[in-house]
Amino acid sequence: MAEFSWNEAYESGEYLAEWDYAYPSQELVAIIALGIIPAGATALDVGCGAGREAIFLAQQGFKTIGVDASPKALAIAAARAVEAGVSVDWRCADVRALPLENNTVDFVNDRGCFHHFGDDDSRAYAREIGRVLKRGGCFLLRGCRKSDMPPFVPITETAVKEYFGDTFVYGPVLPITLISDAGKLDSNIVVLKKK
Repeated sequence: MAEFSWNEAYESGEYLAEWDYAYPSQELVAIIALGIIPAGATALDVGCGAGREAIFLAQQGFKTIGVDASPKALAIAAARAVEAGVSVDWRCADVRALPLENNTVDFVNDRGCFHHFGDDDSRAYAREIGRVLKRGGCFLLRGCRKSDMPPFVPITETAVKEYFGDTFVYGPVLPITLISDAGKLDSNIVVLKKK
């Protein structure tokens, strides 16, 4: 089987039928509404895709960085940001090697990025999130719930403890439904805080 190309999915428009969404997720909106992220904070959206949630964060006054491996996704995101009248620092990079300095981010948003990684990649991802997030910084993690849904790797309490337990404290792993314009995905959510 050929390796999946994120860039081709954005070039072809496949993303529109699979995972794009017109509005930021309710759970991200709720986190911001709680006021736990300080005003003027630096927010990082990992695997930001076409940018909806990064744009929402910028609209709330956060200094926002969107990282994705697909240049086409970032071009779409940049056009959407111009249309929304906000500025986002878009960076084309692998989230397992973030182009950011240590301890520079107050909030990390992940809507369906981590659940694409296997064991070694998950460890690299977790190290990078821990490296760039400031002490006390918040990390919103969402992704697939079930182990029988390839290509996704489920976000479970066991996985959260294994990959993030040394660096983060976290609340319960709870079920939610991630909703895109194309449909929904049974998922889990957890909020983590860097020790």
